[in-house]
Amino acid sequence: MPRSALSVAALLLAASTYGASAQQTRLDAAYSIHLAGIPIGQGAVILDLNEAGFAAAGTAKFTGLVRMIAKGEGTSTVRGSFQGTRVISSVFSTQSNTSERSEKVEISVENGFAKEFSVLPPPKDLDVNRVPITQAARTNVVDPLSAGLMLVATQGDVLNPASCNRTIPIFDARFRYDVELTYLRTEQAPKKTDGYQGPILVCQARYIPIAGHRTDRPQVQQLAKNRELFVSLAPVAGTRVLVPIKVSIATGIGTMVVEATRFRTTPR
Repeated sequence: MPRSALSVAALLLAASTYGASAQQTRLDAAYSIHLAGIPIGQGAVILDLNEAGFAAAGTAKFTGLVRMIAKGEGTSTVRGSFQGTRVISSVFSTQSNTSERSEKVEISVENGFAKEFSVLPPPKDLDVNRVPITQAARTNVVDPLSAGLMLVATQGDVLNPASCNRTIPIFDARFRYDVELTYLRTEQAPKKTDGYQGPILVCQARYIPIAGHRTDRPQVQQLAKNRELFVSLAPVAGTRVLVPIKVSIATGIGTMVVEATRFRTTPR
């Protein structure tokens, strides 16, 4: 299930840990999730950030016909710090509940190293035909929520096409993988997006499995070979940060699209 962020009380508590007195910017965003044109879910995210770091929190849930056959919802929170154009430390937590399983994931990253992580309850097939997660695989990584923050050197360079070109090393406590982005084009945000009307960067994405995945699952290699993965990035006004405003992934039963319906930025 797609996971985003929201819980104002948790967010404000997290924000205090990285300097609430500094000039901050808040992004308030909401997303719709469609599969083959059919609405299946929605999410919301609140992101507070300044030059020192960030805090984010949010929710996601199944909706529509899907909810009639499979209930599911999740919450996530993260706080972290910046150094240059990198997220160097973060504390990430997510809780998901479905009809079949409830799960809590926690990850603590220090200087790019996933020092502590847990999945409760542990997956039953954790050691079955899986590529081992070594110490090297946990080095120079970001958690799944921090991975959505694309930092550039200065505010003026945010919408430079080169901002797309990067490889994001992600560790989610079960899998270690890279998402490689390359610039495809620049276009205008959809008029239906409340709060942002301006240019966005469209990046082609490639999934690269590193560790934790099962070698006997063809879906992993199918995803790695999928060239119909796209991430569109929009600037958080007044900052040097880009975040996804749309994600599109081709699947065997249709294209899944996660797209912002609200994307409002305010100084705080």
